[in-house]
Amino acid sequence: MDQVLPPSTTRTELLRSARSLFAAHGYAGTSIAAIAQDLGVTKQALLHHFGNKDALYAMAVEQTAAEVLAVLFDALEDDRPAEDQLETFCAHLSQRMAQDPAPAKLLLREMLDHALTPKAEGRSFATLLESLVATVQATERWKEGGVQGALALVCHLFGAAVLAHGARDTIGGLFGPAAEIGARDQNAAVFAALVSGALRG
Repeated sequence: MDQVLPPSTTRTELLRSARSLFAAHGYAGTSIAAIAQDLGVTKQALLHHFGNKDALYAMAVEQTAAEVLAVLFDALEDDRPAEDQLETFCAHLSQRMAQDPAPAKLLLREMLDHALTPKAEGRSFATLLESLVATVQATERWKEGGVQGALALVCHLFGAAVLAHGARDTIGGLFGPAAEIGARDQNAAVFAALVSGALRG
Protein backbone atom coordinates (compact mmCIF):
# COMPACT_ATOMS: atom_id res chain seq x y z
CA MET A 1 0.00 0.00 0.00
CA ASP A 2 1.18 3.52 -0.75
CA GLN A 3 2.25 5.35 2.40
CA VAL A 4 2.69 8.75 0.77
CA LEU A 5 0.01 11.41 0.96
CA PRO A 6 -0.80 12.97 -2.41
CA PRO A 7 1.00 16.33 -2.91
CA SER A 8 -2.38 18.09 -2.98
CA THR A 9 -3.23 16.79 0.50
CA THR A 10 -1.66 19.16 2.99
CA ARG A 11 -1.41 18.75 6.75
CA THR A 12 -3.91 21.60 7.11
CA GLU A 13 -6.43 19.80 4.89
CA LEU A 14 -5.95 16.61 6.85
CA LEU A 15 -6.55 18.29 10.19
CA ARG A 16 -9.54 20.19 8.80
CA SER A 17 -11.09 16.96 7.61
CA ALA A 18 -10.33 15.19 10.89
CA ARG A 19 -11.71 18.11 12.87
CA SER A 20 -14.92 18.13 10.87
CA LEU A 21 -15.48 14.41 11.38
CA PHE A 22 -14.51 14.44 15.06
CA ALA A 23 -16.84 17.41 15.60
CA ALA A 24 -19.72 15.69 13.82
CA HIS A 25 -19.34 12.19 15.27
CA GLY A 26 -17.11 12.51 18.32
CA TYR A 27 -13.88 10.69 19.02
CA ALA A 28 -15.55 7.30 19.41
CA GLY A 29 -17.65 7.70 16.28
CA THR A 30 -14.80 8.67 13.97
CA SER A 31 -12.36 6.16 12.55
CA ILE A 32 -9.05 6.58 10.79
CA ALA A 33 -10.65 4.76 7.85
CA ALA A 34 -13.42 7.37 7.67
CA ILE A 35 -10.93 10.25 7.69
CA ALA A 36 -8.82 8.55 5.04
CA GLN A 37 -11.90 7.99 2.88
CA ASP A 38 -12.94 11.63 3.29
CA LEU A 39 -9.52 12.73 2.06
CA GLY A 40 -9.20 10.09 -0.63
CA VAL A 41 -6.02 8.60 0.84
CA THR A 42 -5.19 5.22 2.33
CA LYS A 43 -5.55 4.43 5.99
CA GLN A 44 -1.94 3.24 5.95
CA ALA A 45 -0.79 6.64 4.69
CA LEU A 46 -2.49 8.42 7.58
CA LEU A 47 -1.10 6.01 10.15
CA HIS A 48 2.38 6.30 8.64
CA HIS A 49 2.39 10.10 8.85
CA PHE A 50 0.38 10.71 12.01
CA GLY A 51 0.88 7.65 14.18
CA ASN A 52 -2.57 6.74 15.45
CA LYS A 53 -6.07 8.03 16.05
CA ASP A 54 -5.20 9.45 19.49
CA ALA A 55 -2.37 11.52 18.02
CA LEU A 56 -4.52 12.80 15.17
CA TYR A 57 -7.34 13.72 17.55
CA ALA A 58 -4.91 15.50 19.88
CA MET A 59 -3.49 17.48 16.94
CA ALA A 60 -6.98 18.44 15.78
CA VAL A 61 -7.98 19.64 19.25
CA GLU A 62 -4.66 21.45 19.77
CA GLN A 63 -4.82 23.29 16.44
CA THR A 64 -8.46 24.20 16.97
CA ALA A 65 -7.88 25.45 20.51
CA ALA A 66 -4.88 27.49 19.31
CA GLU A 67 -7.06 29.18 16.68
CA VAL A 68 -9.77 30.07 19.21
CA LEU A 69 -7.10 31.16 21.71
CA ALA A 70 -5.74 33.57 19.10
CA VAL A 71 -9.22 35.10 18.79
CA LEU A 72 -9.33 35.54 22.58
CA PHE A 73 -5.84 37.04 22.76
CA ASP A 74 -6.75 39.51 20.00
CA ALA A 75 -9.70 40.65 22.10
CA LEU A 76 -7.56 40.88 25.25
CA GLU A 77 -4.98 43.13 23.55
CA ASP A 78 -7.32 46.11 23.74
CA ASP A 79 -6.99 48.11 26.95
CA ARG A 80 -10.66 47.87 27.85
CA PRO A 81 -12.67 46.41 30.72
CA ALA A 82 -12.83 42.61 30.87
CA GLU A 83 -16.55 42.73 30.08
CA ASP A 84 -15.86 44.48 26.76
CA GLN A 85 -13.02 42.08 25.94
CA LEU A 86 -15.21 39.05 26.53
CA GLU A 87 -18.07 40.50 24.51
CA THR A 88 -15.68 41.13 21.62
CA PHE A 89 -14.29 37.59 21.87
CA CYS A 90 -17.77 36.05 21.92
CA ALA A 91 -18.88 38.15 18.96
CA HIS A 92 -15.83 37.18 16.90
CA LEU A 93 -16.17 33.51 17.88
CA SER A 94 -19.83 33.57 16.85
CA GLN A 95 -18.92 35.14 13.50
CA ARG A 96 -16.36 32.41 12.86
CA MET A 97 -18.82 29.69 13.82
CA ALA A 98 -21.40 31.13 11.45
CA GLN A 99 -18.95 30.25 8.66
CA ASP A 100 -17.82 26.92 10.13
CA PRO A 101 -19.19 25.58 13.44
CA ALA A 102 -16.87 22.54 13.44
CA PRO A 103 -13.95 24.09 15.40
CA ALA A 104 -15.97 25.21 18.40
CA LYS A 105 -18.13 22.08 18.19
CA LEU A 106 -15.00 19.93 18.46
CA LEU A 107 -13.88 21.80 21.58
CA LEU A 108 -17.31 21.38 23.14
CA ARG A 109 -17.20 17.65 22.35
CA GLU A 110 -13.83 17.43 24.08
CA MET A 111 -15.31 19.19 27.12
CA LEU A 112 -18.11 16.60 27.15
CA ASP A 113 -16.18 13.48 26.18
CA HIS A 114 -12.73 14.21 27.63
CA ALA A 115 -11.22 11.97 24.97
CA LEU A 116 -7.71 13.45 25.05
CA THR A 117 -5.26 10.96 26.47
CA PRO A 118 -3.05 12.02 29.40
CA LYS A 119 -0.02 11.88 27.10
CA ALA A 120 -1.55 14.22 24.52
CA GLU A 121 0.82 17.05 23.74
CA GLY A 122 -0.17 20.68 23.53
CA ARG A 123 -1.52 23.10 26.07
CA SER A 124 -3.71 25.35 23.97
CA PHE A 125 -7.01 23.81 25.12
CA ALA A 126 -6.17 24.17 28.82
CA THR A 127 -4.74 27.65 28.21
CA LEU A 128 -7.93 28.69 26.43
CA LEU A 129 -10.14 27.62 29.34
CA GLU A 130 -7.78 29.08 31.95
CA SER A 131 -7.59 32.41 30.10
CA LEU A 132 -11.37 32.60 29.74
CA VAL A 133 -11.84 31.85 33.44
CA ALA A 134 -9.26 34.48 34.44
CA THR A 135 -10.92 37.09 32.24
CA VAL A 136 -14.36 36.32 33.65
CA GLN A 137 -12.92 36.69 37.16
CA ALA A 138 -11.67 40.15 36.18
CA THR A 139 -15.23 41.39 35.58
CA GLU A 140 -17.05 43.35 38.27
CA ARG A 141 -19.93 40.89 38.48
CA TRP A 142 -17.84 37.73 38.71
CA LYS A 143 -14.74 38.82 40.63
CA GLU A 144 -16.16 37.39 43.87
CA GLY A 145 -17.50 34.21 42.26
CA GLY A 146 -14.24 32.31 42.41
CA VAL A 147 -12.97 29.85 39.86
CA GLN A 148 -16.10 27.74 40.17
CA GLY A 149 -18.43 30.58 39.19
CA ALA A 150 -16.20 31.61 36.30
CA LEU A 151 -15.98 28.04 35.05
CA ALA A 152 -19.74 27.69 35.18
CA LEU A 153 -20.20 30.87 33.14
CA VAL A 154 -17.55 29.86 30.58
CA CYS A 155 -19.21 26.48 30.10
CA HIS A 156 -22.65 28.03 29.68
CA LEU A 157 -21.53 30.68 27.20
CA PHE A 158 -19.41 28.29 25.19
CA GLY A 159 -22.19 25.74 25.08
CA ALA A 160 -24.75 28.35 24.01
CA ALA A 161 -22.49 29.61 21.23
CA VAL A 162 -21.88 26.15 19.84
CA LEU A 163 -25.47 24.99 20.13
CA ALA A 164 -26.83 27.98 18.25
CA HIS A 165 -24.67 27.18 15.24
CA GLY A 166 -24.44 23.41 15.63
CA ALA A 167 -28.19 22.84 15.69
CA ARG A 168 -28.85 24.15 12.18
CA ASP A 169 -29.73 20.80 10.65
CA THR A 170 -32.06 19.88 13.49
CA ILE A 171 -33.83 23.25 13.43
CA GLY A 172 -34.16 23.09 9.66
CA GLY A 173 -35.47 19.54 9.81
CA LEU A 174 -38.08 20.29 12.48
CA PHE A 175 -39.19 23.79 11.50
CA GLY A 176 -38.17 24.12 7.87
CA PRO A 177 -35.42 25.99 6.02
CA ALA A 178 -37.04 29.41 6.35
CA ALA A 179 -37.21 29.11 10.14
CA GLU A 180 -33.60 27.94 10.29
CA ILE A 181 -32.41 30.88 8.19
CA GLY A 182 -34.45 33.29 10.29
CA ALA A 183 -33.02 31.89 13.52
CA ARG A 184 -29.52 32.11 12.04
CA ASP A 185 -30.10 35.78 11.18
CA GLN A 186 -31.18 36.50 14.75
CA ASN A 187 -28.40 34.49 16.35
CA ALA A 188 -25.81 37.26 16.69
CA ALA A 189 -28.18 39.63 18.46
CA VAL A 190 -29.57 36.92 20.76
CA PHE A 191 -26.11 35.65 21.68
CA ALA A 192 -24.80 39.19 22.27
CA ALA A 193 -27.70 39.87 24.64
CA LEU A 194 -27.06 36.59 26.46
CA VAL A 195 -23.36 37.38 26.87
CA SER A 196 -24.00 40.93 28.04
CA GLY A 197 -26.64 39.82 30.52
CA ALA A 198 -24.42 37.10 31.95
CA LEU A 199 -21.43 39.41 32.33
CA ARG A 200 -23.13 42.59 33.47
CA GLY A 201 -26.32 41.42 35.13
